Amino acid sequence: MSKNSSAKQRRRKLSKSTRAKDKSTQRYSDRQTNPTSQASGNLAGRIETALRYQRDGQLEAAKRIYCEVLAQDPTNADAWHLLGMTLYSGASYHEALECLQKARQFGEDRVDLIGHLALVHHALGQSAQAVKLMAAVVEADPTDAEALNNLGVLLLESGDAGQAQQCFEKAIELRPGYGQAIMNLANALSRLNRLHDAEPLYRELIRENPQAFDVMGNLGECLRRQGRWEEALEVLEKVVAGCPTDQVARLTHARTLSKLDRLEEAKSALETIVRDFPNCAKAYHYLGETLMKIGNVSAAEVQLEQSLRLSPDDPHTLCTMGFAHIAADRRADALECMAKAVRIDPTFSEADECLLYLMTGDPSINPQELYEAHVRWGKRHSSRHPKVNHANNRDPNRKLRIGYASADFREHAVAVFFEPLVRLRDKDRFETFCYYECGINDRVTQKLRSMADHWRQSLGYSDQQLNQQVIDDEIDILVDLSGHTSGNRLVAWSMKPAPIQISWLGYPNTSGVEAIDYTFSCDIMNPPDEPSYHTEQLLRIPGGSFSFRPPENAPELSPSPLLKKGHVTFGSFHRPFKVSSKTHDHWAAALHACPEATLIAFNTWFNDRTKHELRAALVDRGIESDRIEIRNTYRGDSYLSVYDEIDIGLDATPWAGGTTTMEALWMGIPVIAIYGNNRPSRGTAGIVHHLGYPDWVAHDEREYAEKVRSLASDQERLVQLRQTLREQTRRTIADEQRFVTEVEKAYRKIWNQWCASAPLHQAIVLPQQVTQPLVR
Repeated sequence: MSKNSSAKQRRRKLSKSTRAKDKSTQRYSDRQTNPTSQASGNLAGRIETALRYQRDGQLEAAKRIYCEVLAQDPTNADAWHLLGMTLYSGASYHEALECLQKARQFGEDRVDLIGHLALVHHALGQSAQAVKLMAAVVEADPTDAEALNNLGVLLLESGDAGQAQQCFEKAIELRPGYGQAIMNLANALSRLNRLHDAEPLYRELIRENPQAFDVMGNLGECLRRQGRWEEALEVLEKVVAGCPTDQVARLTHARTLSKLDRLEEAKSALETIVRDFPNCAKAYHYLGETLMKIGNVSAAEVQLEQSLRLSPDDPHTLCTMGFAHIAADRRADALECMAKAVRIDPTFSEADECLLYLMTGDPSINPQELYEAHVRWGKRHSSRHPKVNHANNRDPNRKLRIGYASADFREHAVAVFFEPLVRLRDKDRFETFCYYECGINDRVTQKLRSMADHWRQSLGYSDQQLNQQVIDDEIDILVDLSGHTSGNRLVAWSMKPAPIQISWLGYPNTSGVEAIDYTFSCDIMNPPDEPSYHTEQLLRIPGGSFSFRPPENAPELSPSPLLKKGHVTFGSFHRPFKVSSKTHDHWAAALHACPEATLIAFNTWFNDRTKHELRAALVDRGIESDRIEIRNTYRGDSYLSVYDEIDIGLDATPWAGGTTTMEALWMGIPVIAIYGNNRPSRGTAGIVHHLGYPDWVAHDEREYAEKVRSLASDQERLVQLRQTLREQTRRTIADEQRFVTEVEKAYRKIWNQWCASAPLHQAIVLPQQVTQPLVR
C-alpha cells in the first residue's frame, strides 16, 4: 500500500559479453603475432579455432579444444580465461569462476579478465565481490562506457540505485545514444521512484525502435505505478500481443487490470500465467492479491502459500500474506509474516508499519512498548539530515500557506473528515495546497481539487523530489493526513520540508518521526496529566480533534426496536480485527448484566471462521449462543439500516470506534465507551464526551457492565435518545465550522511561536537533483 515495482525488472542490461570477449580475443591475437616456437603457434591456432566455435555458440566444441590445450599447457592463462567464459555462457558459473581464477593465477591481471570475474560473481549472486571487481575495471579506464554500464547494473541489483544512476549517466555522456545505458538509467530512476523522469527515456528508446517490447513493458510498469492505468494497459496490451512469452509484461498487464477493478479479467490472466509458468512465484503472489480484492481470502491464502514455497524469502509476498491473515483475523500469523519480512528487508517500511498496526490492536501491548516501537520506526526509516533552516517569511500576521498530504483524497473516510478544512477555511488568511498520492480520480477527488487553491499529484515522484516541491511551494505548515497507513510519505516528511509539520486524522497514534512537530488530539484522549506517548507535541482542540460529516445515504430514524421486541438489543459494526479478547470481556460483561438482552454483530468482513470464533469467545464467557447473532450482509440501500434493530452500541478495544461510533449516534444509538490506556483506545470516549455524554464512558469491565445495565433498564430514556441524538450530534461533533475555526486558531498559534523563535545559522544548500516539478 507499496512503492515497489511489480515483478522484478528483468530488463536491466549488462553490456553484451560477446563484445568483452572480442576485446580479450584481440589482445590474445596481438600477443601471438610473433610466436616464439612452433608449439606455441600450434596452441594459438587451436585457441583461435575454439574461439570461432565459441562465437558461433558451439560451446561444447570450444570447451573440448580449450581442455586439450590445457592438457598440453596447464599454465596457459588465455585458455583458462576463454574456457571460463565458455562455461559462463553455458551457465556453469562455479566451474567458470575456477577457470578465471586459474587465468588470473597464471597470467596478467588484465582489465578484461577482472571484468569477466565480476560478471561470474554476479551470476553466482555474490554482489559485493562483483561490484568491487567491476569498480576496479572502471577505475582502470574511466572512459569505458560498457564497464560503467555494467557497474551500474551491479549496483542497481545490489540496491544502490543512486550510485547506479550516476554510472549510467556517465556512460551515456561518454557514448551518446547508448541504448542499454539509457534503458538502465530509466530503470534506476524507476527504482528511485522518479517515474516521471524515467518515462521520457523509455519513450525515447521506443521512438527509435517501435518493436522494443522489453522497453515497452518497462514503460507500462512505469505508467502503472503512476496510477495512469488506462495508458499502461494500452501499452502492455501491445507487448502481450507482440511478445506473448514475456512473463513480466503479462504479470504487469494483469496487475493493471486489477487496478482498474477488472478483477475477473485479472484473475483469468493470472491463472493463465500460472499454467504457462508454474514456477513463477510472482504469478501466484499477484493471483493471491487479486483474489483478496475479489473477497475470497481463503483462496488467496492458498495462492500466496504456493508463492512462498517457490520463493520463501520474498518480503513483499510475506507482507501480502500478512494482509491476508489480517483479513482473516489471524493476528499472530500476520505478525509473524510482517516480522519476517522486516528481518529480510529492514528498509521495507510498509511491512514495518503493519507491525505497528498489529501492535496497536493487541491488548497485551502496553502504551510504552507501543510508543517505543513507533520511535524505532522513525529512527530506522527517517532521513538522517532533515532541513534545519527554513527561509519562510517570519511575519506572524501574513497569509499562511498550508499543505495537506494524503493518498485518500477520494471516496474514503479521511476525505470526509478533511473536506471542511478546505471548504470552510478563511480564504483571506490561509492558502491551501493538496499533495495527492493516488491514481484514483473520482467525484470526491474532483470536488476537493476544485476547493483547494493548488493541487499536486505526488504519486511517481521520489521522496527527494516531493521534499523539494514542498520547499518550492513555500509551505508554512504541512499536515500529513496518513500517518502509518497505505500511501503515506512519512519518509519525505522526515526531511522536514516545511518549518512546521503536523500529523492528524489517518492514524490515531504517534508517527515516531522527529521532524513532525505536532499532532491534533483532545483533553479526553490525551489528558494533560498523563504521558502523551507521542514524539509530537499535542495540540488539544477544544470540542474534539474531528468533525463528523453525516452520511448522505443515512436512512430516516426508526422507532426503538425494544418497543417491538420487548428487550434491549446490543449492536456492534466493528470489523472482526478490532474485536479483541479484551473486547470479548467487555461485551460478555454487558450481556451478563442484562440477561434478557441480545447482540447483533454486523460487518461485511465476517466470514464463517470469524463468526465461529466470536460466538465461541462469548460462549466461553458464559453467554448463551442463541443470544448472539453475527451477520455479514444487509438488506436495502444502506448498511446503516441494520441500526433499525439495535438499541445500544458497544465499543471495541484497544482499537476504539471512530466513524463507526459517530454513525451509530447519527442513527439515534447511544454508545457506551471503553476508556483504554492510550489514544487509540479512547476514540469513542472522546466522541461521546464532546457529544455531551461523559457519563457513557467506562474505565473497566465492571463499570462498563453497570453503565450498560443502567441505560438498558431506562426504556423511556432510550426512546427519547433515539429521537434526539441526531440533532445533538449535529450541534456538537458535526459542527464543522466550530472545528475549522479551532484548527485555524491552532495554526496561527504555532505559527506565531515559530516566528518568535530565533532562526538557526544559514545552512549549506546542496544542489538538488529534481528535474521537473510535480504535476499541477
